[in-house]
Amino acid sequence: MELATFDTLTAAAALRKAGIEEAHAAAIVQTVRSAVTEGVSTKADVAEVKADIGELRAEVKADIAEVRAEVKADIAEVRSEIAEVKADVAQLRTETKADIAELRAETKADIAELRAETKADIAELRAETKADIGEVKSDISQLKGDMSALASRVTAIQWVLGLQFALLLAMAAKMFGIVGGGSP
Repeated sequence: MELATFDTLTAAAALRKAGIEEAHAAAIVQTVRSAVTEGVSTKADVAEVKADIGELRAEVKADIAEVRAEVKADIAEVRSEIAEVKADVAQLRTETKADIAELRAETKADIAELRAETKADIAELRAETKADIGEVKSDISQLKGDMSALASRVTAIQWVLGLQFALLLAMAAKMFGIVGGGSP
């Protein structure tokens, strides 16, 4: 989007032709020129906002990747611990078989208790992992909402600037009798 150009000489000549003194015409033209050229978003402004959004998006993606890596590491650690527990259970079974005649009743109780603890640990780890994933999803959703809100704010600012420019032009036109044919 290119900035609109404003022909100050033609505008000043038109105002003088309409009966406005040269000093007043020059002041009006300068005021309108400032309104037309100042406060308008340029391609550079839009590119800067897009770059900021791109940086935010890259940071969010990096955070997501980091969280995913942490979750994968946690899952691998849990699997390793489960494998260790299974190995412990297998070793316990082997020892129990050797001493089965003496320790049969005691060994069955120990195995049952160990299984219950293992299942509880697994259930707890699953619940924690699900909760962590839920938090990550919530964070992602919140970041999407923040990005949407930022985009809405940029649009709103553009509208407000456009309206303010239109009001300024209308006020200038009314003050100096450019529009409507009436006197100020």
